Amino acid sequence: MKKFLLAIAVVLGTLSSSAIGLEKAGIANHLGVDLNVSTNGIGFEVSTPITRFVQARLGLSVMPGFKFHTDVDVDVDGYGYWSNYVSDPTMEVEASFKRVQGSLIFNVYPFPVGSFYVAAGAYFGGKDLIKISGHSEDYAQNSGNLGVLIGDYRIPMDKDGNIKGGLKVNSFRPYLGIGWGRPVPNRRINFGVELGVQFQGKPKVYADGLSDDEMRKVVEDNDDDFQKIMDHFTVWPVLKFTLSGKIF
Repeated sequence: MKKFLLAIAVVLGTLSSSAIGLEKAGIANHLGVDLNVSTNGIGFEVSTPITRFVQARLGLSVMPGFKFHTDVDVDVDGYGYWSNYVSDPTMEVEASFKRVQGSLIFNVYPFPVGSFYVAAGAYFGGKDLIKISGHSEDYAQNSGNLGVLIGDYRIPMDKDGNIKGGLKVNSFRPYLGIGWGRPVPNRRINFGVELGVQFQGKPKVYADGLSDDEMRKVVEDNDDDFQKIMDHFTVWPVLKFTLSGKIF
C-alpha cells in the first residue's frame, strides 16, 4: 500500500510539473480528485484528461473487514478418535472480505456533448478475495492430519485445531463498465455513477504456508457458502457512486 501511495504522489508531481507544457495540447492540463463508495469499498481517485474524449483515472479502494460465519465439514475419515466418536464432524469458521485494490481506468466519451462514458482498464492487487480462519477445541491435540473441506479442496488443520486460508483471485483483473459523470468535471463539483465488472477468474482455495500443488483436492459435492462463491463470482460486479472535484 505504501508503494501505491508513493506512486500516486509521483503521478501528482509529474502532472503538476507537466501541466504548463501540455496545456496547449489539452493533455494533463487539468487534475480532478474524487471520493467514492462502491462494491469495492471506500476509495479515491486522481484523474486527468488524455484527449478531449478520454480521461484517465488512477485509484485506490479499501474494502472494510466485513465478516460472516459459516459451518464447514471436517475431514476425519480414517483418523482414529475423531472418525469413531465425532457424530457431526463440522466446525465454524470466520470469513472476512477485507482487501485493498489499485486501479487504472480510462473513460471514453463517445459524444462531444454529455457525460456518458465507456470505461476500460484494470484492477490490481487485492488477490485475497476472502480470508478464512477458525478454531475448534473439539479437534485440538490432533495428530496434524485433519482438515476442513472448502469447495473441492481440503485446508489442513494444525495440531491445535486451527485452520487458516481463504479464496484468492487473479492479481490482475481487466475491467469494463459504463457510467455517467466526469472525474475531471467542467464545474468544480460533479456527481457520477458507474456500473461495471472485474474479470477476476474463478476463485481458488489456498492455505497459508502451502503451495497450489500441495493443496489436496477432494472428490466430494459440497454446497457450502464458499462453493457458491467459487461457482458464481468469476466476475466481480462494480456499482460506484462518486463525488468529484477539480483541482486545476
